[in-house]
Amino acid sequence: MAISKTAVLYSDLKEELLNGGYAPGAKLAIDALAQNFEVSASAVREVLSRLTSERLVDAMPQRGFSVAPVSRHDLIDLTEVRIDIEARCLRRSIALGDFDWEARILATWHRLSRTGATPEGRAHPDWPRLHAQFHDDLVSACDSLWWLRLRDQLYVQAERYRRMLLPRVRFERDIEIEHREIMNLVLARNADAACEALSAHLQLTTRLLLDSEFV
Repeated sequence: MAISKTAVLYSDLKEELLNGGYAPGAKLAIDALAQNFEVSASAVREVLSRLTSERLVDAMPQRGFSVAPVSRHDLIDLTEVRIDIEARCLRRSIALGDFDWEARILATWHRLSRTGATPEGRAHPDWPRLHAQFHDDLVSACDSLWWLRLRDQLYVQAERYRRMLLPRVRFERDIEIEHREIMNLVLARNADAACEALSAHLQLTTRLLLDSEFV
């Protein structure tokens, strides 16, 4: 089945927003986007409305659309709520996960660690996808659809901050060791320690972003 132009536009524009291709607060001109992506203005409006529901775009009455703003307060608040929801999902996943769940985590971690074996490797185009997949797999045995939906929404917002700001941040960090520690604790079914390691992992990312003074 052919993928519609609207679906392609949604995917491409979302990636640009997550990657910081448009400055926070910048106006998103419908006609310009339609011309750049070679789609109709109605398709652009549909996609912008969808991205508004995902809080990547703001809709302004009588003024059109703009890129959602970012702030230090928002990042701190986002991280606190995200850690709470991620821990809930992870605890449930550890309690319910089976052999296939363990195998998925191991397989994705292996691909992720090979792709990001060096700092240069983390610039590989597959790294963000595998990184997201690894974190998805950790909680994939959770049986609460609402927790998972909330978790997905928070992940997207956090990913926007991470992608926009981390390329500008200079730091010493071995993220592969962090991922391996989380994975080993999860597979050992040590829920308390796994949640603590995941919390530290997310808090460190936020601290590095805040220290960068770009937000």
